Amino acid sequence: MVQPKPKNLTREQKEAKVEEFEQAIQEHKVIGILDMQSLPARQLQEIEREIEEFADIKMSRKTLMNIALDNIEREGLEELDTDEAMQPAFIFSTKDPFQLYSLIQDNQTSAAADGGEIAPNDIEVPEGDTGIGPGPMLGKLQQTGAQVQVDDGSIHVMQPATMVEAGDEITSDDAEILNQLGIEPLQIGLDLVIAYNDGEVFNAEELDIDTDQYREDIESAAASGFNLAVNAEVINETTASAIVSEAAQKAKNVAISEGLPEEETIKESVSYAHSAAQSVDSEVNLESIQEEEDESEESEEESSEDSEEEKEEAETEDGN
Repeated sequence: MVQPKPKNLTREQKEAKVEEFEQAIQEHKVIGILDMQSLPARQLQEIEREIEEFADIKMSRKTLMNIALDNIEREGLEELDTDEAMQPAFIFSTKDPFQLYSLIQDNQTSAAADGGEIAPNDIEVPEGDTGIGPGPMLGKLQQTGAQVQVDDGSIHVMQPATMVEAGDEITSDDAEILNQLGIEPLQIGLDLVIAYNDGEVFNAEELDIDTDQYREDIESAAASGFNLAVNAEVINETTASAIVSEAAQKAKNVAISEGLPEEETIKESVSYAHSAAQSVDSEVNLESIQEEEDESEESEEESSEDSEEEKEEAETEDGN
């Protein structure tokens, strides 16, 4: 694990370290407290190289860190508590706390397992040459479920196998096999527990934001607000164009449906009328109407003939 160095400081060294901290605190708006308790030194060196463009880590004894914080008068700085970490270190950054937290999460590094850890993901024994000669490892790999064979003096994995499933404990036997295979299944990184930004202090829970989801929520809210403003006819520089465009389209639709002979709508009006006529034509059975008209004419003729016969009969009776 990371340990502050040197362990035994002279008075002059302590004063110099406090001055170094004070200068960094004064020069940076964003100051964080890291917990280095579970971070191996090798991984720390890798991470420091990755983040050097936007952050700087400084560490020493907690008492010296607290003295430096107490010596600087700045609003809210007293809330930056080193007791939030088991083994604290300063991180100074040019990024705001939320960006810093996100970048730290993106700069995780792999680490070997010792046994007793929980697998963050499925851990697989990959296919290929292990570079390990035949011996006890052959049986251990077979126990993981991997298909192995000896070829050219070394163990070859013929088909990959899941050794530890995500969420399961990595045993000491698992760790031994993984270490011999050179597999580092763990993800280790800096642990930012609290951050200060120009008078405000944020803890890790507040900084842990799903930026993609947050962006989607903002975009959805903006779209809903825009639609509401347009429908309510709230005119401003954002909605004016959409409102005018919608009003123009509604006016054009009315002109077309009413058949108004406007220059801009005459073609659409004729097309609309033609379409309406076709719709009516498709719903009306002309043959049926013609048959009904023929039947009606025949009925009228028969009725007329019956009336003539009745008239003739009546005249005949009157003559007698």
